[in-house]
Order: sequence, then C-alpha cells, then structure tokens
Amino acid sequence: MIAKVIIICVCVVGALGKVTPDYFPQCKRSDPQIEKCVLDAIEAIRPRLKTGIPEVNVPALDPFTVPTLKLDKTAPNLRIKATVKHAKAFGGSNFRVEKLRLNLNNKYAAEMKIVLPKLSVVADYDVRGSRLLTLDISGKGKLRGNFTGITVVAKGIGKPVEKDGVEYLQVEKVVTRVRINHGQVAFDDTERPLAAASAATFFNASPGVVLDILNPLIEETSAVVIKAFVNKILGAIPIKEVLAD
Repeated sequence: MIAKVIIICVCVVGALGKVTPDYFPQCKRSDPQIEKCVLDAIEAIRPRLKTGIPEVNVPALDPFTVPTLKLDKTAPNLRIKATVKHAKAFGGSNFRVEKLRLNLNNKYAAEMKIVLPKLSVVADYDVRGSRLLTLDISGKGKLRGNFTGITVVAKGIGKPVEKDGVEYLQVEKVVTRVRINHGQVAFDDTERPLAAASAATFFNASPGVVLDILNPLIEETSAVVIKAFVNKILGAIPIKEVLAD
C-alpha cells in the first residue's frame, strides 16, 4: 500500500507527453526545468487523482486497490509466507512530493521522495508457516491498520523496448527506501483468534521494533508493486508520447 502514491506519480510523469484531455498539462523532454513542470502538473491534476483518470489509465488513489499480493520473505527475525487479497488503502490523496529528479540524457532514470501523513489499510490475509521473532503469526482473516509519518524514496531505471515496430518505455529496475514512524493494527482471525490478538498486542506495544523487522519486506514489496503497475500502463503508450520532443 505504501507504493500506491509512487505509482500514481510515476504514471502521471509517464503520461505527460501523451495526447491527453484539455485539463492535463504537458511537459517536454527538452525543458531545462522538466522536474518543475512535472511537479506543477501533478498539483494541477491532484483533484482528479482521488477517483482516478481513466483517459490515461491512472487508477483511483482513494481507495487504492491491490486484488492479490503474494509475500515470501526470510530475513533476520522474520519468516513470512502469505497471500493478501482485496487490499485497500485510504489516504493516498494527501501525499506530498518532496523531491523529484529526472535524468533523461541518453537514459531513463528517476528518483522521487514522497511523504504521506497517514494511510489506513484493510485486507484479507492467509499466512502459513510464518514467524516474527519467536512469535507464530500464521492465521487467516482480515487486517485493519493505521500508519502515520510515511516517507518513501523510489529510484527507477527504464529502457525502450520494441513491440510491433513501435518503441515503448518499460521500467527495468526499481529500488525503494521506506520509513514509517508509527502504526497500529488489528486482526479479525477466523482460525487462531487468540494468537492473532496476542500478535496485535505485541505490534501495538512496540510498532517501531516490528516495523524495523518488517522493513525489508515492505521495501521489496513496494518495488515489485511499483514496477508491475507502471509497466502495465507504459506498455500501452508509445515512448514518443511518453516523452514529448
């Protein structure tokens, strides 16, 4: 869910050169202030981001939905294998872009820093054979969570690919850094309600400790979601329309 606002902003960047509705600002690759142009464009269409912009395939920001997500990660003090379905996140429309850097000189590279005051998340989960520290966190049910003070820095590199004689831009690699200042969660578990209640109590008593342990998973998942969604959108837009001359 942290990834959703990054996705929206990258999609906006990708669509700026396309033949777009009259209200949609345009930026050119040759503009020496292209970062400012993109930031101004994001602010200009911000009121429309909450419900999405179908004309340029930008999904709704509130709520942002991920139908299915597979998680499989082993890290220090963490082993998790889970399926998350029907995930929705609320609050993304309040994002703030603090930094944007584009390098379009013979390559396609971007770095973006975004701050989110708060995200509320609901999702169905199915967790098997997993642990956090020594705590068994396996179970099945519904997750509700509130997270505040979120900072996301995403770096991406793209490359042109040819399809049916037309060039498109595709993201080759994405790396994210994510920090979450605070969080509170609740689980409605249908299989192990007492264990789920204990896990929620543990998280809510020490959210900073748990979020630090989960951070590699959060960053890895954010990068995967960003890459998949951006490539799906850019795969339908010729590169000459993504970056106007």
